[in-house]
Amino acid sequence: MATRHYLGIAEHLPENWSISFPAFPGTVTTGGNFAELMANARDALASVVAAMEADGVPIPESFDAAPDSPAYDPADYHDPRIVLLSVEVGGRSVRINVTMDDGLLARLDSLAGRAHASRSALLARGARMLLAAEAAGLSG
Repeated sequence: MATRHYLGIAEHLPENWSISFPAFPGTVTTGGNFAELMANARDALASVVAAMEADGVPIPESFDAAPDSPAYDPADYHDPRIVLLSVEVGGRSVRINVTMDDGLLARLDSLAGRAHASRSALLARGARMLLAAEAAGLSG
């Protein structure tokens, strides 16, 4: 699995925050505050990349590889905040068996329902978070 980075353009609107991704036209999400927006933005970006991969559609180049593309017009936005978001791409899924406490599993299923995600997606996300923390020297 490889990590790619994409430009997001966030705007603080009267009712909420909104973000769009120039590399993925039509991909937009919102949040009640900036923190919620960033969580929703990561999910939206991961979802569109997963859908493109499932459909065999080429994934746009990472911002690292093509920082000038795609272009966007700041005049199209109200007080834009530019952010860079990462997403995992590529790789193939492998089925595994996992054993865990039934109470923990119930909590995981509850979170999956609220997040509109699968158990597998949440377990993979947690694994990525632990690996990133370890790489940053934050695990203990």
